Amino acid sequence: MKNTLKRMTSAAMALVMAIGMGATAASAEAPYKDGNYTGKVVFMHETNNTNSMCNSLFDQDADIKVTGNKAEIRLYTAFPVPNFKNDGADGTVKNMVMTIDKQDYTAVSDIKTKPERQFDEAGLMFGITAGKKLPTQVLTLTVPTDKLDSLANPTPTKAFVNVVMKKDVNFRFKLTNITPVKEESAPDNTQTKSMEIRAEVAAPTATYTVKIPENVTLGTLSATQDNVIDYTVEVTAENMGAGRVEVSVPNAGVLKNGEKELAYTNSFGTQQTTKTGTMNGKFTVAAKDVAAATAGNYTGNATFTISYFAG
Repeated sequence: MKNTLKRMTSAAMALVMAIGMGATAASAEAPYKDGNYTGKVVFMHETNNTNSMCNSLFDQDADIKVTGNKAEIRLYTAFPVPNFKNDGADGTVKNMVMTIDKQDYTAVSDIKTKPERQFDEAGLMFGITAGKKLPTQVLTLTVPTDKLDSLANPTPTKAFVNVVMKKDVNFRFKLTNITPVKEESAPDNTQTKSMEIRAEVAAPTATYTVKIPENVTLGTLSATQDNVIDYTVEVTAENMGAGRVEVSVPNAGVLKNGEKELAYTNSFGTQQTTKTGTMNGKFTVAAKDVAAATAGNYTGNATFTISYFAG
């Protein structure tokens, strides 16, 4: 009877201890509060305690966002890789999978936003220079928040490396130095005051010249096919700013031989420019008008109007 009582007492004490231990575990605080963090990452060789040759493809700084029991780890890899710009158009690294406690976590790839990141480790083979900023591919792994600290130990990870190797590669991933991002505190009181700002933008001192040919000669006119001669107007323009030069001439006119007239057309019309260059036009005397004209020498003038608009 006495021995039985002792055994029952021991059992009761053990039960109370188990309940007490359970209560203590349940009251433990979450390892990380909601918010943003940074961490240091390294990709190690699958079996050796050395860095993987692909480690330099990654920025060693990771961004982490904790929301409840989920943590998003954002990794950044050079995209495109400087020495292999024609490779990996759909991602430098593809199909990344991390295994934590026999559970696989697959990374989501973003190759559109391409944020620039400063790379800490040089990768001569890849053309990566330490301290230089490069556009990147973002790989986001979502893992349980309570698993973050376990990633300080080498964690099996595999991915398809889409440059040089172009095959599935096994790594071991480490994440250390998880540090909260300091958030700026909100001010207790805010006031606004306005200040008038006055400024003047001076118009540039524009200079321009327009060179019109002094004369053009059509020579002996044909009565069987239209007579056409091209000509060029040269424009020199400097410091135009928003200004422009406009040159125009009537589309038609007449050549005269005493009281006799011979019509011509001018294709130049109205042309504008903001820089040094040439403007082209052509005079045309129709064959039918030549056939109906009296023989002789015909001359005339085309009057060009040159205008400057300051903008």
